[in-house]
Amino acid sequence: MKIHIESQRATAMVGELSPDGNYMWDGYQWIAAQPQAAVASVVQQPAVQQPFMAQPDPFASGLDSTPLPLAPDASEAGGGKATLRLAVIGLVGSLLLAGVGFASYEFVIDPWLDPDPYTEDKFVSSVGDTLTQEQVVSGETDGWSCRVELEISTNDEIFGEMDIDLDTKMSVNRDAALIETDMTIRTGGFPIPVSGDFWLSQEEFAMRSMDESQRTVFESMDGEPATVLLTDSDTMGSESISFCFLHHMAATSLDNGEDLDFTSSAERFPNDDGERAVKVSMEQDVEGGIMSISWFFDAEDNLIGAKATNDTGMELLMTITNEKLSKPSWVDSAPSGPFALYLDEDIWTNETHRTMTIEPQFNATYKLEGAQIVLYSEETDAEGNDIMTLLSKVSATEALDSSGISISVEGDSLSNCTFFYNDTEPMLEISYGDTIRMECEDNGDFNQLRDYEFGLANANDQIAQEMDLEMPWVSPFMTIISILGAVLLIRKRFE
Repeated sequence: MKIHIESQRATAMVGELSPDGNYMWDGYQWIAAQPQAAVASVVQQPAVQQPFMAQPDPFASGLDSTPLPLAPDASEAGGGKATLRLAVIGLVGSLLLAGVGFASYEFVIDPWLDPDPYTEDKFVSSVGDTLTQEQVVSGETDGWSCRVELEISTNDEIFGEMDIDLDTKMSVNRDAALIETDMTIRTGGFPIPVSGDFWLSQEEFAMRSMDESQRTVFESMDGEPATVLLTDSDTMGSESISFCFLHHMAATSLDNGEDLDFTSSAERFPNDDGERAVKVSMEQDVEGGIMSISWFFDAEDNLIGAKATNDTGMELLMTITNEKLSKPSWVDSAPSGPFALYLDEDIWTNETHRTMTIEPQFNATYKLEGAQIVLYSEETDAEGNDIMTLLSKVSATEALDSSGISISVEGDSLSNCTFFYNDTEPMLEISYGDTIRMECEDNGDFNQLRDYEFGLANANDQIAQEMDLEMPWVSPFMTIISILGAVLLIRKRFE
């Protein structure tokens, strides 16, 4: 009976449309409605229910009223899929837009921001606007710095296979110069660090090497600090300055019509900042090896640096700025040092009669007041340090008198000695050309003072000496850098 009633209900609903008009019951399942059926459903009017009148229950009490299958709701059935489609389309669209934007910037906008490549004439003209080496070492600038980072791998006859990393920064203005050098030498994989910093101004010289420092104060200085410091071949790091001016040599060669395989293109400068630049490259055969050199100019045609490599293992990165030079903080805290000067001994002197001509280092002068003429002994300890011990001393200003100042000196035997100071212009200053003289009684023994040195000392009993601006054991490595760095080779080629 139950099955019969359900069958009747299903049969009675044949052709009935779902509430949204999109599906029709065929007696077994809901199928998509035909257009005309949907239209008919809209035209057909439902039966009007009279108010307050009971409607007959199509299913008598006690009969099973199992619900018929529900018509699918198109809005709910397809809503999830539609939302997913929209999300996918949106994501794909966003990616496409981002890709188009990136491609537009990378291939259209970004190249517009790069400087235009140079011609040979443009390169020569731009180089002509840069400072020359002569201008820099003469201090004709308010601010200039050049940093040279050099890597060399070589097989030396003496030292064998080794790698050298050199980082030198030279800074200059009208009143001061600074050289900062860090070097690492690797032989057999063992690193040897070396460092040296040198500061020179019109008032002082200071040096720092391997965490030891000293400072000497002048009365005055004749000449430009940059000229004195950067042209002193003994100053560790000064050999790197030629790398900072290779562009002038290249421009001169192009002007003379030499073929240097010139090319130019836009390329970012290969340092940490990666500044936009135009690159000018030249490649040439140097002593049988290929040398490639590139210079980089910014959008305002300012030289910002260079890069060079060769097929023997050299890599060079040079950076130039107009950075203002300021005194390093370590200078003022460095311990006070002696007069920086050299004493040239007269050839006619002996152990009892000596004459020394004063040649101050850095063309400096010092106050004569407080200076002393001294006799001292000098020994070297087990670690190679010089130990100086004063024997006798007199005031340099008191020795200005034509009769000098006399004291008794105890050598191999007691001897009376007279010390003289001959002052030249500028007066009352220790300056170039001044002399100190010693005359002692020989008592028949000209060698009685053979164990003692003759010199000058400051008020702190620090004996004057020439400042060593290099480490002797490092010099061979710096020579290798000068040669393998191709400074001389490139200069020879350009000249």
